[in-house]
Amino acid sequence: MQFRVLVGDITAWKADAIVNSANTTLLGMSGLDNRIHRTGGISLTAACRALKGCPTGEAKMTFGYKLPAKYVIHAVGPIWIGGKKNEERELASCYQKSLKLAEEKKLHHIAFTSIATEDKGYPLQKAAAVAIPVIMNSGIHLDRIDMVCQNESVQAAYTKAAVFFWLQHLNEADKQELAPMVEEAMIALVMLHIDDDAPDPIVLAEKVCNMKRTLRPFLDMSQPRSIIDIEQAAGIVMKTYEASALDETEELLQPEE
Repeated sequence: MQFRVLVGDITAWKADAIVNSANTTLLGMSGLDNRIHRTGGISLTAACRALKGCPTGEAKMTFGYKLPAKYVIHAVGPIWIGGKKNEERELASCYQKSLKLAEEKKLHHIAFTSIATEDKGYPLQKAAAVAIPVIMNSGIHLDRIDMVCQNESVQAAYTKAAVFFWLQHLNEADKQELAPMVEEAMIALVMLHIDDDAPDPIVLAEKVCNMKRTLRPFLDMSQPRSIIDIEQAAGIVMKTYEASALDETEELLQPEE
């Protein structure tokens, strides 16, 4: 499964299904939820009305109608009340139920929005820390999963959570598993910000080698590494993404000859 964290417009995303951060009425009451309903058209809202709502922590599916995606999965995240009302469990359940619906429909490519952060007040960093392990562990039946972020701040939060996931994975790996897992992790980390459906294999291989060189001090440490070691390594990886984004911006600003 390829997982990518990209900035974009979920209402224009080409995937088998997009996952909307919905409320219990499923009627597109605010923000991005409302934009998805407007873009999908009155048939989408009518289909949601026929579902007669959805409990918090659950998800239901409709067709996408006028949206590029064939389906919309409407996931109802929790309202944040300080983290003491089972919000973490309910948020994890949203992602699990969405992935289960995708599996039942035999979908190959789905795209999530950041569930419950913009509309329900769930702290972004905490939401990303809940979402990423569920996506990575329960989404393996899919070919590709995108986290489509409304801005770079949201992208950074989910990217860092994904980097943490892979570094912790490497930290916990048995010695026999470590070599192939390193290769898998390096590819996964490189693919996080690649929006090309078919990236150049030579360029991709170079990026994987560069990522491995960047993380060599971390990889050479004896296990188990401390949380401080993981934090520092994650910070280094995040800087590589920032540098790459800066390089791409500078290329775009170069005058044409």
